[in-house]
Amino acid sequence: SGYFEYADPFYLHQLLFNPDDPLIGSQYHINTIRAYQAWDVAKGDTNVVIGISDTGIEKTHPDIAGNIKYNYKDTIDGVDNDGDGYIDNFYGWDTGDNDNDPEWNVSKHGHSVSGTAAAVTDNANQVAGVGFKTKILPIKITNSAQQLVGSYSSIVYAASHGCKIINCSWGTVNSWSQFGQDVITYAAINNECLV
Repeated sequence: SGYFEYADPFYLHQLLFNPDDPLIGSQYHINTIRAYQAWDVAKGDTNVVIGISDTGIEKTHPDIAGNIKYNYKDTIDGVDNDGDGYIDNFYGWDTGDNDNDPEWNVSKHGHSVSGTAAAVTDNANQVAGVGFKTKILPIKITNSAQQLVGSYSSIVYAASHGCKIINCSWGTVNSWSQFGQDVITYAAINNECLV
């Protein structure tokens, strides 16, 4: 008709998100991976569980405890209530010592990795986890001698217990093995996990 030069929708803008965690400025990776921009689009989902295959966590840490994926079907009572073959795996599992305690004992590496992935964000406490609302399933892979003996079994555990992302901040100087490939295939192909 010639009456209009153009027509656009009128978008309502929002403030860009900036969490209130006091130590976020010391987390160099937040800017590097553009987490602020990502959080403006989405802040994760509590149904997404990241399996943390590492040296364990501090279960009661105030910036971690709120984002642990607790197994309410198997509370700590000495019985395998959910029938998954693991007794009292309420907090996760320790594949290094084959018990239900994923608490770190010498190295805090796994605790740091857990915080990077899913520290409770925007709670005015310490740091911000990149996964924001995502949950973590802690899986300790070290034995009492601090050897990483439960690494591959931790991947199987994570994939079998609903993790869609499995973080493995460990590796080897050795090259490919069929066993390792079979474990990754089980997780990635059979269970659609990102390892």
